[in-house]
Amino acid sequence: MDPSGNDPETGDSDRCGLYIEANLARLVALGRVYEGSTVVHNTSLLSGQVKMGVEEVKDPDAPVHVPTDEVSLVG
Repeated sequence: MDPSGNDPETGDSDRCGLYIEANLARLVALGRVYEGSTVVHNTSLLSGQVKMGVEEVKDPDAPVHVPTDEVSLVG
């Protein structure tokens, strides 16, 4: 693994947290960011958005930031 925390073989990074920013930011999942990905669930990512693979759900009822017909909740 490269010292920057990115795995050059898979493009994934060290574990990170996914937070929902409402009145108070809350942790809803843990996972990894996939550098260089441009599409998630057949939807193109906008500038500033990244693909994250969820490995551990903390709040299954939390809404995803960009819902699709296939995915609307973290869980």
